[in-house]
Amino acid sequence: MNVRRTAFVGVVIAVVLFSAPVRAGDEQADTNQVRQVFEKYLASVKSADLALASEVWSQTPDVIAVTPFGRFQGWDSVKTDIYVNFLQKSFSERNLESSNVTIHVNGDTAWLVFDWTFTAKLAAGQPITSKGWESHVYRRTPRGWALVALHYSVPPPRP
Repeated sequence: MNVRRTAFVGVVIAVVLFSAPVRAGDEQADTNQVRQVFEKYLASVKSADLALASEVWSQTPDVIAVTPFGRFQGWDSVKTDIYVNFLQKSFSERNLESSNVTIHVNGDTAWLVFDWTFTAKLAAGQPITSKGWESHVYRRTPRGWALVALHYSVPPPRP
């Protein structure tokens, strides 16, 4: 009986001692994984690469992207309207740079906000630059973290 009690107490102590660091480590690991998906997102915009974008975005109909040029529901719309019709057809070059990135993870959901600068060349060759703010929502899926919601804003025009 003493052996069982001692073994039980040992297991309880081990669980208490090791459970807090494992959770903290998981949160940091999740944050790092979300950052990696975010870096792929930036690369997918720069290259307008549908294969890379499909690694970033959830493939579900509840995906949503809100931009100054429209609201897009579902992966098929994001793929066609943002990556093909906007990024591929409107620009010959594009670069999306991020700054002031903040990531928060809570269970199977994460959110990320950042400031962006987009530099590009229009299909006709004219250079453009725009700046703004972007918010992402990520969901943990069986294949890892996936982007499920995006909202971006640009500064209002000066009066």
